[in-house]
Amino acid sequence: MTNLSYSEDSTVATRIRRRSQRHLPFMPYGFVPLFGLLVLFWIGMGPFAKRIIEQTAIRSAEQTLAANGADWVRPVVSGQWVWLEGQPPTSMEGEQIIALMRAAQTPTWLGSAAPVTRVVERFGSPVITTTITRKPEWTFRLADGVLELSGNVPSETTRSSLVAAAEGLIDPPRIARVADFLTVTHVADDPAYAEIALKGIRAVGSCDRGVATFLNVEFSLRCELPQSGVAALQQVIASPQPVGRLGNIDILPNEAVATCETSLSDLLGTTHIQFAPSSAAIDPSSSALLQSVADAASTCPGTLRIEGHTDSMGSANANELLGDARAEAVRDALIARGVPAERLLAEGFGARKPIDVNTTAEGRAHNRRIEIRVLRASD
Repeated sequence: MTNLSYSEDSTVATRIRRRSQRHLPFMPYGFVPLFGLLVLFWIGMGPFAKRIIEQTAIRSAEQTLAANGADWVRPVVSGQWVWLEGQPPTSMEGEQIIALMRAAQTPTWLGSAAPVTRVVERFGSPVITTTITRKPEWTFRLADGVLELSGNVPSETTRSSLVAAAEGLIDPPRIARVADFLTVTHVADDPAYAEIALKGIRAVGSCDRGVATFLNVEFSLRCELPQSGVAALQQVIASPQPVGRLGNIDILPNEAVATCETSLSDLLGTTHIQFAPSSAAIDPSSSALLQSVADAASTCPGTLRIEGHTDSMGSANANELLGDARAEAVRDALIARGVPAERLLAEGFGARKPIDVNTTAEGRAHNRRIEIRVLRASD
């Protein structure tokens, strides 16, 4: 009996052990309700989060429009999308506001971010049409027997009339031919602009060498010619200005230019303006020479260019800077002695234009110099 009882107990225990082995591993089933609460919280926060994002996009859109004065635009926002409605004053302004809206940034705790991910325009036709306001510009140049016409004109008719006027001035060898580089393009078609261009052709056609320009609505001329032709040219210049304003007019009689440059060369060729070593400070001993140069410059025609030259000692860059500084110093000294500032230019050439060798002290001394020349029509 005892053996039988033991056998039955052992069988039952074995079955219990086998059943327990078929159970699933331990699971924290208590977290299932918590997980469900998190899902419900996320679902509930969705509309709230969307609202925050949308409000950020609205603020960004309104700030961008206000900062750029675009009161003609009405933004419609959904999430991070923005529709722009309205009638832009011009097509360009419409394109600009779209670009600004796309580029707008808003500060966040992670740094700057773009709150608007897409911009769609619903613009009507511009209520204000653009008008052509660009003005014609041209340069007429006479050199080496060629009268060159370049610039822009409003029509083929205008171009043909200007070329015909220039060809009517052909007088070999002074004017042997006309080179036409005029371009017909979209510029203001006003008879006054054609009239000022004809005036430029007549003026430069009076020169041996010259350049007439009409830039930024300003007429300018630099002309080299014999003294006998000056009076007639002055009459052309003095004729009523049909449009724009009168700019710089340099009439350079050949005889006066030659006399001027000879006087200045004589003054500066025998005695140099002295400077402190490696400096732009003018030595006081040159004061009398500067006064003589100022007196000669006052009688010269046109614009004068003061050139600063050095020897080749030191670096090329340092010499260029020293030449510039010395030319500017002489310009300031001549202005202080009564020469009008608008008639003086300063330019440094460093050691690029020697007149003597740089291998001797005497040669280097010759190369350290100031020269003053009349600014020519070919410059």
